[in-house]
Formats: sequence, structure tokens, C-alpha cells
Amino acid sequence: MTRSVGYYLSRSLALLWSAFTSLYLLVLSALILRDAGFSLKLGSINTTGHAGLWVTLLPGMLGLAGVLMVLARARAGAWLLGIYSLFRTGVLLAAMPAVWRARSSFCTRYFCITTPWLARLLPLALATPFLLIALWAFRESVRSGRNPTPAERSRIWAVVALAFMPAPLGRFPQRSLS
Repeated sequence: MTRSVGYYLSRSLALLWSAFTSLYLLVLSALILRDAGFSLKLGSINTTGHAGLWVTLLPGMLGLAGVLMVLARARAGAWLLGIYSLFRTGVLLAAMPAVWRARSSFCTRYFCITTPWLARLLPLALATPFLLIALWAFRESVRSGRNPTPAERSRIWAVVALAFMPAPLGRFPQRSLS
């Protein structure tokens, strides 16, 4: 079956955006592991310390696994990419009420946006590519008109299980009961 130029262009852009944002989350994970007091303010999620790994390391691994599986032509990769993109869309859209009600500047650690309409459009503008990629990924996964095979389904669940499996992240201080 011959594919159009638009198909390859949209596929390339979706994979580049997903790979870049997944790697960004993995870099944030490394910063959290390095600094136990790291303050993470990611959309509507505000955490301090190793708790931030649940919203950076796990989605970053799922997104990167999805990108790699799509590149390997595994249909399950499109499902993982779609789930990752929907998660990121939800996180960004959940920040909209807080940004919308802000009476003053919208400030991050490095810059402030003093124009209210620009601050309101920023989370929406960042959520749009994730929503488009989720739609693309789900369409890509059903394009052949069949569901994932049992082997592909088991790959999806294996990656999800590995991502959510608790692992020791380092040495934590032991508390004594006395």
C-alpha cells in the first residue's frame, strides 16, 4: 500500500514531538534523583522530592517505549503513544482553571508572562499537539482494521507493568521505632 507524503510528515512530526517531550521528562527524572528536594511544578502537578518520579519517569518511559515501538512497526507502540499523549493532554488541560483565574502574572522559575491572554493560551497551545498525536496514534493503531495481536497486547502490558513496578530509587533513611 502506498502512503502519501502527508502520512510520513505527520508520522515524523508526531514521533519527534513525542521523543523530545519523553526525553524532557526523563531529564527531569534525573534532576529529581540528583536533588531530593527538587520542586516539580508540571502543569497541575506540584510535587517535591522523589514523589515527582511518578509523573516524570513513568510517563517518560512509556512515551519513549511507544516511540521506539512505532519505529519498530509494532502496532502496540501506537497505543502506548496514544496513552502517553492523553496523559500529557490531561495534565496540561487540568492547569487551565488555575491559569484562567490568575489575576496577576503567570510565572515559572525563569520567566513571567504578564499578558493575561498569552498566559491562558500557553497550556492550551501545549496540550494541542499532544491531543493531535493521541488521535493520530489511535487512528494509526486501527488503520489496518484489526486489533492488536495477543503478542502485541502482551508487549503493551509488559511495558506498562515495568513502568509501574516499584523499584528502589536509592538509599532512604531508616526510621527507628524507639
